[in-house]
Amino acid sequence: MSMFVAPSAGTGDSIKPADVEGHLLVVEPSEYISTMSTSFGDTDAVRITVHDVTAAKTYESVLWFSGALVGSLKSRVGQKVLGVMGKGTAKPGMSAPWILQDASGNDKAVAAATVYLTGQVTAQLTQAPAPTYDANPKPTMSALDAALANLGASQIN
Repeated sequence: MSMFVAPSAGTGDSIKPADVEGHLLVVEPSEYISTMSTSFGDTDAVRITVHDVTAAKTYESVLWFSGALVGSLKSRVGQKVLGVMGKGTAKPGMSAPWILQDASGNDKAVAAATVYLTGQVTAQLTQAPAPTYDANPKPTMSALDAALANLGASQIN
């Protein structure tokens, strides 16, 4: 398996907290964005990967803006957060905020999340093409080799 991947085809997946209410999630924050311009004005956000253990689906490069979620995830960049999506207590005149209810101490939740994530890794490994070996390799120049040769011939010395 190569250490490199192709560029992303888009800006990321979309999953709203309401879509996963009551679901067991493993949330992996990859970035805290302190100021992001939106149609509602400037706000902060977190970029995350959401592993929905309940629905057995993973969402990549998701942006969440909900204040309580951002607040609970921004210090967890690079970590895996295990929780159930729920609603907190509403302040007077406000909607109840979306929150992740801690599930890290629940043995069944930890086991379910571990099985799901292990399955994800296994699936990624089995999708990688197996290396092939040729006892009598024939010299060929791929497009990548040609591009690298061009670089070497032009500016890189």
